[in-house]
Amino acid sequence: MQATERTQHQTTDVVPHPQTQRIPRPNRPEESPLDTPSKSELRKTLAPLRDQVSAHMGLEAAESAADHAIRFLTGEPTSRLIALYMPIGSELDARFLAHALDRAGYPLALPVVEERDAPLVFKRWAPGDPLSKGPFDIEQPEDAAPRVIPDLAFIPLLGFDGTGIRLGYGGGFYDRTLAAHPSIRAFGYAFAAQLVDHIPRTRYDIPMHAIITEAGVLVPGGKKLE
Repeated sequence: MQATERTQHQTTDVVPHPQTQRIPRPNRPEESPLDTPSKSELRKTLAPLRDQVSAHMGLEAAESAADHAIRFLTGEPTSRLIALYMPIGSELDARFLAHALDRAGYPLALPVVEERDAPLVFKRWAPGDPLSKGPFDIEQPEDAAPRVIPDLAFIPLLGFDGTGIRLGYGGGFYDRTLAAHPSIRAFGYAFAAQLVDHIPRTRYDIPMHAIITEAGVLVPGGKKLE
């Protein structure tokens, strides 16, 4: 597996999150406002919030987010390999996006957990391919599916802020994966309600290239179209 230089993502359609009028400058890894809740405190707040939002508008939001994602990827070559995820719990359902990307001709992959403290691996998958239960009851491709390294990855989360920092579940799987493969362009995939003012940032946190929600696309530091 080799790490290549990140490629600048080009798009003709960037839709701002309606609640984000100004995108703050990224904090340095050691910098955090004194009154900012810790990551563990944020998880306790954001997990039930996501549950409520998903129960209220899960399918509708998933369809809208998929539309925004497809528009955002306009002009992206269909040779790009895109990793998605099978939703667990109240995660924004990426299966609508999977079908849309498959129809558009993009090759797809899903993450596989092989070791607890190791990066994820990715295996080829397409809608309709068989899946098996992996660790944490996550559906993943079967053992015989080819291993790949995606060009782009859509990643679930509990929360995000205007700098593109993602709040995950604390296991560090995606942090290790993105550090091991810096060529992967990572996009958070979430409900708009998961936006918070600030997420404490450590040296292990890698900002997302963009966050796609049912309300639009947030690009940290990028041009916002009104």
